[in-house]
Amino acid sequence: MRRAAPLAALVFLAAAILSAKTASDLIDARAMFPSWFVPAFVLGLAGLVSYAALVTLEIWRAREIARPGMNGWVLILLPLSFICTSAVHQFYPFRPSVVRVYGALDPTLQLNLTLTGAGFVAALSLAFLYRSGLRERAILGWLILDLLLLVPNDACANPFNTWWIDTVGASPLMFVPNLFASLFGIAALLGIRPRWNTAALAAACVGVTLLGLGHMTRVIW
Repeated sequence: MRRAAPLAALVFLAAAILSAKTASDLIDARAMFPSWFVPAFVLGLAGLVSYAALVTLEIWRAREIARPGMNGWVLILLPLSFICTSAVHQFYPFRPSVVRVYGALDPTLQLNLTLTGAGFVAALSLAFLYRSGLRERAILGWLILDLLLLVPNDACANPFNTWWIDTVGASPLMFVPNLFASLFGIAALLGIRPRWNTAALAAACVGVTLLGLGHMTRVIW
């Protein structure tokens, strides 16, 4: 897994930098949220990044000896993570009305929905590739997909995206949870604390779903 380890480190670095920027932006905009949300979110984000740093270090240390194994839960959860992430956009494009809604969106959000759907299909295809025996290629594919998802693609005007929209026109934050999910899932596939990392992958999926539901119900913002 020599080639995967540097890519995993790059994915972690991107996720960590974007997470730190998000925490800073939300602290500045904390008046726009319920009083409990920003402290809880920042604390949870710090724990997430810290654990991901440990996982990435373990992937790096095992790069010469790790051999991908089978873990059906990981192969299900990695594609599912894209549906979970879409909760922040009311589970589009995974809704029957997507064709009607798509044409009414601005080009940036059209790109966002396209990336979400394409990411799901790509992750699912890589899961089948992994099952077929091309395991190292599938792992490299997931990591490359993570980096491609960093293209700014979200123009929703909310406190998470304000700085990015004002600065570059769109935000790259949408798929950061998927980057963490990939790191945990790949570590589990490599036999690095498989139970813990499969649980961390599932927790990332649940966490981003709850965040999206909090937005959909206006409980959070």
